[in-house]
Amino acid sequence: MGVCSRRCFLLSSAAIPASLWASPSGAGKTRLGFVPSTHARLARPASPEDPLDYLRVRDMVWKAIEYGAPRAGSLEAKIPPGAWVVIKPNIVALRPRDFYRTGDITDFRVTRAVLEYVAARSQAGRVTIAEGGSYRRVSDPAEDNVCYQNGARVDARTFDWGPEEFPGFNGSLGGMLEACQREHPGKKFDYVDLSYDAVRDEAGRFRRLEVPRAANGVGAFGGRPDYFVTNTIRKCDFLISVPVMKVHEQCGITCSLKNYVGTAPREAYAPPGAFYNAALHKEHSVEDRIDPFICDLAAFHPPDYTVVDAIRGLQYTEHNNNMPDQMIRSNLIFAGEDPVAADALAARLMGFNEQDMEFLHLAEQRGMGALDRRRVDVIGEEPDRYFRRWAKPKRWYGRGSREWRVTRDPQAPLASWTRITIPTDTLHFGQHLGMVTPGAAFGACTRLVSDGHQQGFLWVGARGKVTVRLNGEPVLALENRTRYRIGQFQQAVELKPGENQLLFHVEALRDAADLSVLMVNTRNDGDTVEGIRWTA
Repeated sequence: MGVCSRRCFLLSSAAIPASLWASPSGAGKTRLGFVPSTHARLARPASPEDPLDYLRVRDMVWKAIEYGAPRAGSLEAKIPPGAWVVIKPNIVALRPRDFYRTGDITDFRVTRAVLEYVAARSQAGRVTIAEGGSYRRVSDPAEDNVCYQNGARVDARTFDWGPEEFPGFNGSLGGMLEACQREHPGKKFDYVDLSYDAVRDEAGRFRRLEVPRAANGVGAFGGRPDYFVTNTIRKCDFLISVPVMKVHEQCGITCSLKNYVGTAPREAYAPPGAFYNAALHKEHSVEDRIDPFICDLAAFHPPDYTVVDAIRGLQYTEHNNNMPDQMIRSNLIFAGEDPVAADALAARLMGFNEQDMEFLHLAEQRGMGALDRRRVDVIGEEPDRYFRRWAKPKRWYGRGSREWRVTRDPQAPLASWTRITIPTDTLHFGQHLGMVTPGAAFGACTRLVSDGHQQGFLWVGARGKVTVRLNGEPVLALENRTRYRIGQFQQAVELKPGENQLLFHVEALRDAADLSVLMVNTRNDGDTVEGIRWTA
């Protein structure tokens, strides 16, 4: 195997382009294979703007799988003989839908390349492509949220993509599976529409299942701990997540773990007359974040392997917004058995601070993978050469402080204040210090440790009357009697090297007092300043 780089991916916060921190490969590190279309070891390297043909895409996918070998030695070695392998792409929309745009779904050439790799190289007994999108299957008697092509009703299996959308791929998903079946008659190939695959009880009713506890005891993170899930995801022997890399309005990015939202059965979660997981969002989100239920859904069967389609993706938002520059071509593929490391790399490639991805922190708590860049080897080429700053969602914000000292007596010595770790971005004084009444005063303190002098913007969300001091100096005074939101008050500040203290005096104006704080970079785009950490 050719190795162009064995250093962990880490972009410096100082400048772009930036270099990687040298880190020798060693036992215990997770590995990602990273292959651009220009990679010299490909049979036919192509420019970053080349539309690519299927053989080029397959070469990139197979090379990334080779470089991103799991601890078992190879992907095929990790797949047990006779196993039921499920390949889960993102096919959330079909081209007739208004919100579809090229870059919205996993490139069918990437899905095909993974399918052919598993078929040709592994001893799998059954290979299934499984997905649940926002369209009804052909056999569903409902007439809403259906798709037609040439006058006939179609779904993910039967829609014909033609030769233009994915150059070198012509036809339907069903046709691709049939061709693979003819070539490999000793294996079974099929498609499962996860929207209609909900686990049911003996009476045929949808059945909720508790999120399984991880080996370290960590359980559910969502608003409720029991979910409607699918038989295929629960019962398959080996699961390969094949997402498209793109921006997402609610969690920042969509990649391997966000791909699991397509595993929630729409037949159980969709409201009447619609076909999207509305109840999933309503029941399982926590304080407007969907990150908890992303991680919970993945917990029912974490990815055994991930292949990321970063050929084309969408900036601004995850679906069509009619902006002429929304679709971005990168011509990249990367792969590995660690979904946290893969998603962290995706965040970096799109210009996010991966430490702001809430769902990655939750997944790491469950032991799903490594968020620390120093624990990751990227094999193939160095990702820092392909860093781009994609346009972020308008409402995007990173991850606020979770470490606090709080008190009902702001005049008391700081050492006597109660130290707490909160599970979300917002500190609710009533939850930690008891009943809140109008006029009640509270103190809160958090600290930022900075690698050096850093400039940025302090984002404060508050319900009440608040004064803020940074290292003893007043920096902000605000009053909010209306709707609370993260980052509603913003102030330019400068951090000194080492520890910086943020001290808040909060006066309740009604029967609630809440506070949140983020330290955002000089672009003021919602990303956390590089090289800081929060502590109480």
